[in-house]
Amino acid sequence: MPAKNNSHVVITIIGALILTTILSIGFYISQRRSSIEGRSNIIKQSIPNQKQPIKISPEVVNEEVLTRTVNDIVVEITSAQSITGMEIGICYTTPDNGEWYPMPGHLFYGKYEVYPDEIEFLDNEILADGKNTGTRCALIRYLIDDLSTLTTPIEFSILQFYAPGREMYSPCEELQQRLDTNPKAQAYGLKMECKEASDGNVSVTLVGHNQSVAKEEAGKTLDEIAEAEVVGPWEFTINELER
Repeated sequence: MPAKNNSHVVITIIGALILTTILSIGFYISQRRSSIEGRSNIIKQSIPNQKQPIKISPEVVNEEVLTRTVNDIVVEITSAQSITGMEIGICYTTPDNGEWYPMPGHLFYGKYEVYPDEIEFLDNEILADGKNTGTRCALIRYLIDDLSTLTTPIEFSILQFYAPGREMYSPCEELQQRLDTNPKAQAYGLKMECKEASDGNVSVTLVGHNQSVAKEEAGKTLDEIAEAEVVGPWEFTINELER
């Protein structure tokens, strides 16, 4: 997530009369910035100029569009810049320690509609641990042939998040890992029985939960976790870009 810079303190001493000194102190709190370092897990071949320093957030002028929360998942825009196309940085909460991917929507501006081209995940991920949700950050890129056509407002969205199975786990092991690291599942005391089919699908049965939680609510939560997806959308409007 974007981190706050240390406050800069400017002290101005004004000398006046011989026996009188007036001291005034002003504080300047810098705008939030993201430190985006180290890149990994590029889903497609990187577009040109990817090694340019990323400009953080001055391009996104309206602070109200920076964060959206849908179905308990918070998505925050951390950067937005035009390079050979449009690159938008996001950070988002993850409900468990699964490998959660965003599904970005098309980019809309003027009469144009642009498909997402690639996603690059950053190496500052924080995994959920059963007590706290996690955080993952990524850069989403859109190829735009003619940047002179790029005008505001720009409509950007994330349609959903999904967590595909990992090779190191069987389907039931994958689900158990995510259940054990999901704060809501742990708060509800969810226990399950998981059976794997030959096609890799699983059938899940609720076998235990805290008495303070209704069985219907516990079962609904288990089913949602087993689905391994959270549906949005998370929609943003970027009203001004710094050229």
